[in-house]
Amino acid sequence: MSEQFTGGQLVVKVMEEFGAKVVFGVPGGQTLYVTDPIQDVPGMRFVHTRHENGAATAADGWGRLTGEPGICLATTGPGATNLITGLGGALRDSSPVIALVFQNRLADAGRGDAQESDHELLFGSICKKYIPVRDISVLPWAMREAYRTAKTGRPGPVVVDLYRDVIENQKAPYVPADPAGYCVRPDSVASDEAIEAAARVIRASKKPMLWIGNGVKLSHAADEVTRLSKQLCAPIVCTYNAMCAVDESFENFLGARSRHGTQVTQACIEEADCVILVGSSLTAISTNRWSIAPKNVVQFDILPEQIGRQYPVAAGVVGDAKASLQKLLAALEGFAGTPEFRDEMFSRKAAWKEALLSGPIADTERTPVPPIALQRELEKSLRENTVFCVDAGNPGAWTHYTTFPKGTAYMKPVNYGNMGFALGAALGCKEASPDREVVALIGDGSLGMTLGELESIAREKLAVTVLLVNDSAFGNIKQEELFKMGEGRYIGVEFPDYDYLSVAKAFGFDGCIVTKAS
Repeated sequence: MSEQFTGGQLVVKVMEEFGAKVVFGVPGGQTLYVTDPIQDVPGMRFVHTRHENGAATAADGWGRLTGEPGICLATTGPGATNLITGLGGALRDSSPVIALVFQNRLADAGRGDAQESDHELLFGSICKKYIPVRDISVLPWAMREAYRTAKTGRPGPVVVDLYRDVIENQKAPYVPADPAGYCVRPDSVASDEAIEAAARVIRASKKPMLWIGNGVKLSHAADEVTRLSKQLCAPIVCTYNAMCAVDESFENFLGARSRHGTQVTQACIEEADCVILVGSSLTAISTNRWSIAPKNVVQFDILPEQIGRQYPVAAGVVGDAKASLQKLLAALEGFAGTPEFRDEMFSRKAAWKEALLSGPIADTERTPVPPIALQRELEKSLRENTVFCVDAGNPGAWTHYTTFPKGTAYMKPVNYGNMGFALGAALGCKEASPDREVVALIGDGSLGMTLGELESIAREKLAVTVLLVNDSAFGNIKQEELFKMGEGRYIGVEFPDYDYLSVAKAFGFDGCIVTKAS
């Protein structure tokens, strides 16, 4: 008779099969039959965080950086609900994650057992797929389905819900499988007709521009984007999720467009006579809640339902960004754009930048440190190939100004805006890529939500640099209160001046207080 394994052991065997290295989580009574056998797998580790949100954002950071699903786990009920916010960020920003959550015994389902909750209702709107496992016969399939679903198409989080009977009491043999047989990612190549329709619109334009989104990162299409930009003399504007998708020192890279982005990038989109949109879902963040008015949109996306969803298109191209742009480049062979529109946009950018740097907001000797001054000095300090994890709120809002060095991996909770992202993501990224420098830029509002993860990072002996931008407030909301309610009408946004440095040192960090950006 073939060797029999518990459900918990099978979960670990399938994770080993598809190459999992680290599982992040907070253990509970229901999780033990999965966490225990992790110890027996060479090269696989369980990293316990101080809060399940830290586990979810660590898995999100791992997924964004590597393209492989980050894995997190939590016990039933309150453990599972604590994962939800982090998984929402992964869903909205297309990051592959597998979340293992646990249920009580099948016989007690619905009777009001300890910590009981309906996970399907809880996770249904916040993950790419929810997979309950009520019998061991489907467990290997469920784990492989989670891996396949998380990685293919538009990546995202998948929840596998494991009942206690399955992982503790039921047994079955393990039948190995090659991930190449259940996670196939063939090139999704656009049709010749769609490419030719796109080429016709582009050839007829005099002022084309490229508006690139996260799909360019996911398909590794930077080379194709820059080649097309050069050929058309087309400026490039990116979404926040596409920051560092192309080398930001590239001659035609204009900058980021978001609600905190420059007026120049918005003008570029609206004044162009052809907007070549690549791999962006055109969320409210990227478009000022769809108030931006682009003309003659040529949209490239891997999902057909995204084409024309937010703006009508002059041509729509369904397929992988890299493969589709390669076909477009071939179709446009011999066609060349003219530089007048591009040059006009960069002339405006130079004037904007000069005006911005002439004010107190850029004074590197000023105390407290102004935001642009911080970005100016940070730009000088960052090294190539750094992983830069930015939290929600004001600290990340000004990063659109920074020209990041070559090879930077930039990540930010853009579309879900989930505070408490950066520390967990930095933990996940450093575990995934220990040889790369990892920097977390975070405000005191977000740090207060995730302070315990400083201990997780220190316990793991990870060299992570944390830049705390401390205004003793929920600064972004305080600004909105000032704008809408007037001076002195603040409520619920201010904190005492806490000594975070001493807290960090108690957790094992070194640190200093910076009073001038210089």
